[in-house]
Amino acid sequence: MKKTIFTLLLALCCFACSSEDKTIDPTVLPESTTTGQNTFGCLIDGWVYAGGRYYPANIFESRTGDSVEFTYSDKDKKVFARIQVGKDEVFSFTIEPPIVQGQKTTFTEAVLKNWGHETKPVEGEVTITRFDLDEMIICGTFQGGRITNGRFDALLSGW
Repeated sequence: MKKTIFTLLLALCCFACSSEDKTIDPTVLPESTTTGQNTFGCLIDGWVYAGGRYYPANIFESRTGDSVEFTYSDKDKKVFARIQVGKDEVFSFTIEPPIVQGQKTTFTEAVLKNWGHETKPVEGEVTITRFDLDEMIICGTFQGGRITNGRFDALLSGW
């Protein structure tokens, strides 16, 4: 009896440890916010891709260790985005300058990678709803090609 209870407790502990954050529903796009909540979501061919549920599969490819990662290059005046949208899926894109709050700009190199396979790069339009280098926050909406209803609210890291 003691072995059975021990085995059940051990199994429960193993299943309780997971790299998923189950508080984020991957079937629903996040709200459009502008407070640096590190949220991301879009539709690709009508399928929901949302950041925040999975931690980076390869921590060495992630600069911050977060699943929603937006990095500002002061030299290039670009923002590089990398979002873990599945256990083995990463969505990445670049927001091109000029990045000005309240204005539209372009995104380039939008790619969805899955187990070494990746989609063809897509370009589109980004509307920047907040760009605050003092608070290190970038927020906006985007669309282009197969991507629709895109939105992000992220803290920026810099280099």
